[in-house]
Amino acid sequence: MSYEFLKLSVNNGVGVISLNRPPANSLNVAIVAELDKAFDEMAANDDAKVLVITSEIPGFFIAGADIKMFTEMTAYEAWEISGELQRVNQKLEDMPKLTIAAVGGYALGGGLELALACDFRFMAESVTIKDKEKIPTVGLPETTLGLLPGAGGTQRLARLLGTKQALYFIATAKNINPQEALKLGIVQKLMPGAELNEKSIAFAEKMATKAVIGIAQAKKAIYQGDNQDTAIAMQIERDAFMKAFASEDASEGLKAFVEKRPAVFQGK
Repeated sequence: MSYEFLKLSVNNGVGVISLNRPPANSLNVAIVAELDKAFDEMAANDDAKVLVITSEIPGFFIAGADIKMFTEMTAYEAWEISGELQRVNQKLEDMPKLTIAAVGGYALGGGLELALACDFRFMAESVTIKDKEKIPTVGLPETTLGLLPGAGGTQRLARLLGTKQALYFIATAKNINPQEALKLGIVQKLMPGAELNEKSIAFAEKMATKAVIGIAQAKKAIYQGDNQDTAIAMQIERDAFMKAFASEDASEGLKAFVEKRPAVFQGK
């Protein structure tokens, strides 16, 4: 299908969704609807073993929601759009393949919430905007508008940082620079801005050659087991182990180990 604000491609086992809604990829109903369809398309594409989300707007990943959209809403309509944003981000988190946000600039509000729904976040150390070098930030500034994060941000940030730390960043609307984001574990890697997309895709290409079914089942066990009773979490892990064991990749991996040769995984 065609997209107005997104570009989709699949090469070397990596699916790429590139956002392009000038000037800063602000989220509105139209681009969220496109993301919803794009996530379905990538999830169903067996050639895309790993998904990378990037931006074509220099210096910006997603600068947040389109605030004008909210000024015309009733409280009930805001409740509905919050549910839609949560649903689309949950679809991204539940995708049975690794997902990577290449945060090549500012990721604020809904932008950070979408990135938090990805498995990994790689961030630019600095960016160039209109010929000026800047240090990008991530953050959830909704309280400056009298609101709060409504696309999953309160829950995902709290599970990542702990409840008190998440409340501190949300209440103060603090912008977090790349080094602090790395230290806190909000992002996993920092890269030069000019190399971020290329290196993120290269990492994804390497991961695409791994036992992606085993990795997908590990992702499922970790996420579904989080905050569960230990016995329930162990059963989730056990079921995931069985599904990975039944894959052709597991047979290949075990056989390759016995034969003392590199495994060649097919994602089956």
